Amino acid sequence: MKNRKCQFEVGYDAFTAVLDEFRQGHIENNWNNRKRLKKHMNGLFKEWDQQFPGFPKIPFSYSSFIGVCLTLLRDRHLKKIITGLLRDERSCRQNKIIVNPACVFGRHARDLASCMGSFKVIGTDINPKFNWFYERFTIGKSPSNYEFKQDDIFNPQLQEKPIAVVFFGACGSVSDGAIDYGVESKAMYLIFRTCCHDNIGGNTEITKRFTILNWDFRVKNFVYSRKRERKTGEYFCDKYSKDHYPRSKAARAVSNSDEFMDISRNSVDSDICRTIIDLDRYLYLLEKEYMVWFKGDLFIAQRNTKTV
Repeated sequence: MKNRKCQFEVGYDAFTAVLDEFRQGHIENNWNNRKRLKKHMNGLFKEWDQQFPGFPKIPFSYSSFIGVCLTLLRDRHLKKIITGLLRDERSCRQNKIIVNPACVFGRHARDLASCMGSFKVIGTDINPKFNWFYERFTIGKSPSNYEFKQDDIFNPQLQEKPIAVVFFGACGSVSDGAIDYGVESKAMYLIFRTCCHDNIGGNTEITKRFTILNWDFRVKNFVYSRKRERKTGEYFCDKYSKDHYPRSKAARAVSNSDEFMDISRNSVDSDICRTIIDLDRYLYLLEKEYMVWFKGDLFIAQRNTKTV
């Protein structure tokens, strides 16, 4: 794909095809549905592999207990991409800042800071306790170019203008808040992994199935629902309510918020449902003038300064 227009056409075709699979009830992670999903996503996946070879292969669906446990392999792949993309930017004099929203313990941000000494890496989170815990109870000091700042990604107050916004799993709408922060701060790169697709639009209900992951997510959502009721500011925000999904204009032309909530409630055990939500994000970033690459649950978006 040579330009954003071509990316949009392929992404939109993939979105409508995968959405149709959902409407036909093809959401289980069985062999036939995995074949269907691979067919619909083949064009996007090929472009990723051409640009960023080495994507970790696992013989499990992403929406399985083992698939979720192996996100560490994809995070490692993502960090290699970040250092590779920014290698050519190391001589620049401005915006040598990387921001990692929803950093929790700050482990990934510290890893990046360790191997990118010429950049300042800022980890942010609404709850500073996890970063404090990591700082106090791990061996070794944090890199001097790493800094933690308490910040609410739904209402960010950071004054810095980063060259890259990165994150490694941000639950539900937290991913969308971080994406918008990157877009609004005019970051050159947005590089990230999504997670917890069931929590978009303030949702904490999931379709019950007898899987280990489904049981785990039901416990998680029990905790999240209490946080939502107490309005702690974590995970949920009126700016990303049900009515704000789907996010892209293209997706809103063929779907609606009720359908997207149904998709989110089935996403815990369905790669097809997760892919629909992420393809909406893919189209949204294209509409925001970014070139975008997407595979699995990983995204690379680069600001496009040329009009297509």
